[in-house]
Amino acid sequence: MNRANKTESGQVLILVLILLAVGALLIYPMLNLSYSAQKSHQIVEINTLNAYAADSGIEYARYKIYNFPSEIQSAGLDEYLVISGIDVHVIAEFEYAEAAYRITSTASRASRSTTIECMVVIDVGLFGKVVACDGDLNINQCVFINPEYPGESDVFVNGNITISGSSIYPTYIDGDVSASGTVTVGEHSTVTGEINEHEELLAFPPIDPTVHEDKAKATGDIRGSTYLTSGGNYTLGPTFIDGNLTVGQSNKTTTLTLEGTVYVTGNITFVGCNSSNSTTLQGFGDIIAEGNISFGTNNIFELTITDYLPLMMSIYGNISITADVNRRPYVQAIIYAPAPASVISLDWVDAFGSVAARTINLNHSSLEYPAELRGRADLPGSGLDTIIYLFK
Repeated sequence: MNRANKTESGQVLILVLILLAVGALLIYPMLNLSYSAQKSHQIVEINTLNAYAADSGIEYARYKIYNFPSEIQSAGLDEYLVISGIDVHVIAEFEYAEAAYRITSTASRASRSTTIECMVVIDVGLFGKVVACDGDLNINQCVFINPEYPGESDVFVNGNITISGSSIYPTYIDGDVSASGTVTVGEHSTVTGEINEHEELLAFPPIDPTVHEDKAKATGDIRGSTYLTSGGNYTLGPTFIDGNLTVGQSNKTTTLTLEGTVYVTGNITFVGCNSSNSTTLQGFGDIIAEGNISFGTNNIFELTITDYLPLMMSIYGNISITADVNRRPYVQAIIYAPAPASVISLDWVDAFGSVAARTINLNHSSLEYPAELRGRADLPGSGLDTIIYLFK
């Protein structure tokens, strides 16, 4: 058995004591570093989840804009949502000067928040113009204006444009005139914007009638040919008519109030009236026909839609609104006839909206283009485009 050397100085004990002292000094910094790293990971995780939730709020607003554009235009959107357990505040409003929707989405969790702001514009295609024609167009003694937003009444033609006027009825177009062919501006005619020739063709989108049929059938009001010809007041919509619709009588005053989409598989005819009677169309809803839509000569016609501009569309036929200098109808509508052989004819008509067709005849008429049309996502061929997307 070996005995300890009395001359040993206890170096091992001293080394152990030093290591214990140094280890004690390192424990707090190491724990603090570990806590900081964990806290940092938590912050990154919270910010990431907030960003995903805020982006979901943006998508929710885009969905509302696309499906309910008129409501967002008039009242805006201000909603509180809970997405994956995170509180999200979504605000959307339409800015008329920019013809765009501003969306702000703020996600908040664990005393931290993330805000995303974006601007969304709606590509309305044909209906970004006061007139869009898929062929040659003659504009004779007409006025295209927008008093609130000067210079917005643009015209586009897949063909050639001839613009003419007279000393009594000059033609005035307050906007750009563009054509895939040539543009000829005659005497007594003014174009305030640019004249663009040899432009790329403007696409005319295909039409899916089932969308409008479903709206018309929503309440189950399905009937055959309908004749509202005894004068007085009538109400339609949502209504699906398998046949023709005739409204009005020449010697009686008639008022038709729409309460939703009216879809007709045949023709829609508004009978012309004499000077002492009128046919009035009012209310809310689109007017869709597979056949022709016509308003009788000398019909005193007022289309007053207070909530939003309706779509007046003939899927396979023509649209004709004809009057005279003494009885000019005022029509508020988006007028569309997409079929290859379709014609829209406006003669002595004052309209608030947009006109698009394969062939268009415009004589002695005025068109006022509403800038809010560029915020409508429910029109044929429209879609959403994001022009600004940023974190704040």
